[in-house]
Order: sequence, then structure tokens, then C-alpha cells
Amino acid sequence: APIFLTSSVTGEGLDLIRQFLNLVPQRYEWFAKMSEEPEFIIDETFAVPGVGTVVAGTVKSGVIGVNGVGLLIGPDIGDGRFHPTAIKSIHYKRMTVDRAYAGQTAAFALKKVKKNQVRKGMAIVSAAVDPKATWEFDADIAILTHSTTIHLKYQAVIHCEIIRQAAKVVAMNCESLRSGDRAIVRFRFLVRPEYVCVGTRFVFREGKTKGIGL
Repeated sequence: APIFLTSSVTGEGLDLIRQFLNLVPQRYEWFAKMSEEPEFIIDETFAVPGVGTVVAGTVKSGVIGVNGVGLLIGPDIGDGRFHPTAIKSIHYKRMTVDRAYAGQTAAFALKKVKKNQVRKGMAIVSAAVDPKATWEFDADIAILTHSTTIHLKYQAVIHCEIIRQAAKVVAMNCESLRSGDRAIVRFRFLVRPEYVCVGTRFVFREGKTKGIGL
């Protein structure tokens, strides 16, 4: 990676950093994702006086508009299901807009949803994809650092996009794992089901233990 010499006093070198960031290729082809079904990941929740419940996050795919039909929000804190929802207004970069597009970070004011009914890690998705919350998921993992061995019933905290929850290993395709090993492992969340998509990268950690998965 390049190293830039900059000054926070004179601003010297900052123009080179801006130019470099503009040239870095995007990880996702957001324009192509606009044609997919809508998906919005919630990473902040607010209760705004006179407005109601507001959620902020990133549009992962599709286009979401005000009063759009066929949208679901979930997993519900109580039953883990997805329920119909509607959007009253959308703010993007402090401006009121009619639509939010894939790749944009926006805030949605929701209709008839209480603040205690939403949390970080929930999602607003199209009903056409028939979203489901899951207790368990399979992953291809790699152990980066671990002092001993990992066996069945090992517990760690999963960091998957905005999801932060403890999970335990309930199945694996080998007897044990050490630093540098790879395996196919099945995790089970310990508190509540989560909305996890196929192919999503994640990190898990417990103490000094660190690993990555897909």
C-alpha cells in the first residue's frame, strides 16, 4: 500500500490522498446492483420527536422509494419473523429525497413502527426474496490466531456486517482446529436468529482468538 506524507497544519499532501481514493476501484458494482431486489441493512435506530422511528443504514441492492410496496422488516425481536413495513420519508446527506439507491447510506422514517421494535442488524428487504432469519449457518473459516485447539461447542462472537452476537460451533468437518487451519463449520447463534445472506464475509473472535469466514 502507498504511504502519503501529509501535514494536518498546512494540508500538504491531502490532495494526493483525495486523488488516490478517487482512483481506487469500488468493491461492488453498485450500478448493476440497482436492478436487484431491494435490501437495506440497519445500523442505527432513532426516535425523532414529531417524526417517529427512524432507521439509518446502507442500501445493499435495489432502489427503495417513499411509500414503496412489498417491503418487509425483520427479523422481529420477538418472533424472528419479517413483517410488512412502509417508509414515510427518506433522507440522504441531510436532504429529503424520494428514493435511495444501492450503495447509498440513508435514513428512513418508518410508519407505525415503535423504537423498541427495531435494532441494529435488522434489514428491510423485498418480499419477493422471501427473507428468513436463521439460527444456524455453515461457513468456510480460517483460524488466524489461537493458543490451543478449537473443538465442538467452542463459542465466539460473530461480527458479520452490523451483526454482533455470540455463537457456538455445533458441527465441523474435522476433529479440531489450530492456528492456520481451515474447515467447514456450522455456527449456531445463542441469543436470537439473524438475517445472514449467502457469501457474506465475517470475523469471529474470543479473547485473543481471531478468525475469518465466508
